[in-house]
Amino acid sequence: MAGAEQVKVEPLQPGGVARLPAVCADCPLPHREPPGAGQSWVAAAEQTWGFCGVRARIGETGVGHVLISPPLHAPLRGPYASAGVSPDAAVILQFWVDPDHRGRGVGRLMLEELAALLVRRHVAGLEIRASRSGATCVAPPLEWLEDHGFRVLREDAVSARLRMDLKATRSWLPSWSGLLDAVRGLVGRPAPAGPEPARRPASGPEPAHRSHPRRLSP
Repeated sequence: MAGAEQVKVEPLQPGGVARLPAVCADCPLPHREPPGAGQSWVAAAEQTWGFCGVRARIGETGVGHVLISPPLHAPLRGPYASAGVSPDAAVILQFWVDPDHRGRGVGRLMLEELAALLVRRHVAGLEIRASRSGATCVAPPLEWLEDHGFRVLREDAVSARLRMDLKATRSWLPSWSGLLDAVRGLVGRPAPAGPEPARRPASGPEPAHRSHPRRLSP
């Protein structure tokens, strides 16, 4: 079976969202239909950053994707319905790797590419919901995310909200200069004027994380 070294990761444009695989029956994201009514996050991401995520493929076969949204436009259904989102972050709505290609570095490659693209857009952080058990495409495993540079902002018994500080990540993300060079010509839209206000600011101070972000495994 193909390894991660054969995977190509590229920015996902709005027109490609409707062609993504239906990864679960109860997904809160209405991405099975072309962008339009009910998918304001797709248009908002395209307008803000010039893309709405990244897609991993081997040849023409998709093996993974990550969907992102500006915080104000994160869907009310799903893991962000009752959680605050930061105004300076891109919100990961869905993080999926084809089961046949898990454990081969596909998720790490997508995360690296996405981080490099967002740094060029002056985005300060990436935020995502995670699960301690029963992980899904909208709430990946907590331990995996912590191993790949995220830290816990808020948590409860079964889930947590995590953040990757992209400014801090620049100092330890492998081959950062090469990643930035690789994406320089892919998306040419100018950076937004400033962060978007959060729709649901979190109440109360966020607890400090227990440890520093860890290095990505090679």
